[in-house]
Order: sequence, then C-alpha cells, then structure tokens
Amino acid sequence: MVVVGAGPTGLTAATLLARRGVSCLVVERHRALYPLPRAVHLDDEVLRIAQAAGAAEQVESVCRPALGMRLVDGRLRPLLEIRRDRPIGVHGWPETNMFDQPDLERALRANLARHPGATLLTGHEVESVRVDPTGGATVTVRDLADGAVRTVATRHVLACDGTNSALRDQIGSRMRDLGFDQHWLVVDVRSRTPLDLWPGVHQICAGTDSGTYMQIADDRYRWEFRLPGPGPVTDERVRELLAPWFPDGDAEVLRLTSYSHRAAVADVWRRGPVFLLGDAAHVTPPFIGQGLGAGQRDAMNLAWKVAAVHAGTADDALLDTYQPERRAHVTRAIRGAVLVGRVMSMPPHPAVHGVLRCAALLPDPDPIARRILAPPLRGLAPPTTIPMSRSPIGSPFPQWPLADGRRSDDLLGDGFALVGTAGVGPLSALARDVAAATVATADLPAAAAWLSRHRLRAVLVRPDRVVVATLDRRDRFRGPSSRPLR
Repeated sequence: MVVVGAGPTGLTAATLLARRGVSCLVVERHRALYPLPRAVHLDDEVLRIAQAAGAAEQVESVCRPALGMRLVDGRLRPLLEIRRDRPIGVHGWPETNMFDQPDLERALRANLARHPGATLLTGHEVESVRVDPTGGATVTVRDLADGAVRTVATRHVLACDGTNSALRDQIGSRMRDLGFDQHWLVVDVRSRTPLDLWPGVHQICAGTDSGTYMQIADDRYRWEFRLPGPGPVTDERVRELLAPWFPDGDAEVLRLTSYSHRAAVADVWRRGPVFLLGDAAHVTPPFIGQGLGAGQRDAMNLAWKVAAVHAGTADDALLDTYQPERRAHVTRAIRGAVLVGRVMSMPPHPAVHGVLRCAALLPDPDPIARRILAPPLRGLAPPTTIPMSRSPIGSPFPQWPLADGRRSDDLLGDGFALVGTAGVGPLSALARDVAAATVATADLPAAAAWLSRHRLRAVLVRPDRVVVATLDRRDRFRGPSSRPLR
C-alpha cells in the first residue's frame, strides 16, 4: 500500500491499515513538519478514530478542551451559543478540543513509527501512478534531494496529497464547486497575559467585517478576519484588526497568512486502485471546524474495507461503497459550514440577529449541530414499511467508559461486533458471515439502555463503528440485502 501525503489523514489511514496487517509506505514531499498551526479543532469522533489507531492518549495530550461555538455580533455580544462541552460525548471523548496542528502531526508520526509494517519516507514525491493490467499500480517516487527515482508496486494508492492534489488530476477527477469563495486573513498570536475569553470558538456575524477568534493553547490564540479580496495586508492593518483585544498592541504574531475559503467536492473519489482522501477529495470552509475531521472520517471509512480486501475476506466491490458513503456525508457537513459562513457574511440586520437570539432560547440547539456534523450514512438498508423512525442504521454506535478505565470499543474489537441479548436469530447468520465478535449487554449495561431507547434487541456494528443492521423487540430484522459487508 502506498499512501501519498503525511498530513493527519495520511498518517491516520496508514496507521489504521498497519494495525490491520497491511504494510504501508507513506510518501511525503516535505522533510520536516510544517512548523505553524493550520487546523485547530477536532471533536470526539476524531479522538475515537485516534483511539482505533492507538493514538488517542497522545492526541488528547496535545488538546485543550473547549465549550463549543458562539455566534456574536460586531460588538462581540452573544447571539447564539451551541455548547458542545460534555467531557464524554457520544463517541466516548470530550466533544470539543483545540490544538496546534504541528503537535498533532508529531503525535501521529510517533504513533505510526511504533508499527513495523509502516514506513514514512520524507523528502520524496510521487511523480506518477500507472495502473497495471492486474488492477494494481506502479508508483514512481523521486528523491527531492538527489533526484533518484524508484518504482513501487502496490495494490492500492491512497491520495492524501491535499487541496492541490496531483493524483486527483491524474485520475481525471474534478472538484465540484459548492458556491462559496471568500478571502480571509489568519493570525496566530501568543499573548503575554491571559485574555478574558469564553473558552470556545467565537464567530463574528458582521457582514464584511466578519471574523473568528478562539484560544487554542495556554498562551496561543487565533483570529481570522474576512478580507475584501486577495492581496497583502499591512502590519498596521493587522494591529487595527487586533485592537479590540490588544489595545496596547501587546501581541506576538506567530503566523500571518491569507486563505481563500472554498467549498468543493471531487466528482470521482476512486479510479481503479487509486482513492482520494481528505483535502484531495473535499474542501470546506472552516466555520464549523470539520475540515480535519472529514479527512479522519475518510480514513476510518476506507481503511477497514481495504484491509478486508487485502486479507481476502471481502470482494473488491466493497471498495465501491467508499465514495457514495463519504461523499454524501461530507457534502452535508460542507453545506453546514457554508450556511454558517453565509450567516456571518450577511449585512448586520436586527431581524437576522433576532432570529439567532430566538434560536438561543431553544432548550438545546446541540441536536441541530449533530445532524449537520454526523448525518447518517444512507443506503445501508433497503426501505421498509416497518415503522423504524428511531432506527440507528447508518449512525455511529455510541462508546461508553468502562469501570476498569477502558472504553467500550475495546470490547467490540477491531472488526464487526454483534451487541445485544442472547438468541438474536435473524442477525446470527449475518454476524457469522462477517466473523462478528459478540458483546452481551450484561457486559455493557449502557448498551442495554441504548438498545431499549431504540426498541431493539441487538445491533450489528461495522469496524468503523457504524450500525449496519438491527433486530427489534418483535424479531424484525433490518439491514443490508445485497450490499456487500466484507
């Protein structure tokens, strides 16, 4: 297996594969880590994926818990607050976490190095990928230091080579524009004295003066400001933008750069043995902090499928499920980010801000956020006339802490898992077919309560922790018919 790109997506994909016995060569053109922060937010699902990769504790150690997101007006007065502050979310980890990307990548690289089946090759770039008649690929790799070229034969190639992916162009994939394009200035700051900020992400809804700010570490903060167009920004202008928080100019600017925030999704995610992941497959504005998480979800969705094909326990058709599952899911999240960006960019108006303040009066707006961030995967089961309005199929199976300090995914194992009471006949054959581990509710009482709320006796959970089949209290089965599982 060749993984192109050693950003968070490539490192996680390679680690998940190596843990499943698939040898990986990770090719990265840069010799050293990019030294400045880019992504700054990850959620509980990303920590759960890090757990599957054996890196959760290392990743959590570089994170700072936060409380969620606030929309504020131009005078920084709160309009709407969406709290995601539970220390144990649906996925068993803190819901909102801030970090510096170099720290994250350092932790992921250290974790990858623990796996003898994975090799990280820095200072090299992939020049070309040639599809072989056998269905595999021959990858040409060049050493950027001395120009030496070598070829690597592989069954599959994971293109995690970023927004300007060369492999995306090679397989003839094109980005579909989702109708968002703005220029923003990003300023990372170290403050000599702590700032009195609400410990979450602030989104300033002020039209052309929109912005974002947050604390990302003990003494580090980030501001993002909307710009009228591309081009350099003077130091004087930066001081003016930061003045509401640093009236005396007492701020050490660590990083200053501008970005074009775009929304786009690739039309083709797989061509033969080549797959697109992360920013190579999709680009999202950062307003709900899901750019990095989307790539991690790509890695989790694809890695177990590729490993099953390599092990000979699944047909290649299983890999065709990657694009429809992930593309629909990430498109919805991107549209959610675009919506927040458009709300921020609307000219300030009392009616608009009034709607946001009314929404703030709802008992808990977090379910709205969850529907945007984690829509269920569609098409995992055929339509049915059985009332299944509460069916969790396509949604993540929760994770709970255990009394011994572990988490419930440790009971489920790395493969499929059948969770429920004894004697789940209609699910048994399917569970045997995919070699599912069996987890009795007696060993996981929290799962018993969850099944009861959904009026179920048992569920079948995929290796990526997605519920794929259910059995209700009347022994009615719902799950895949012809869709491949492995």
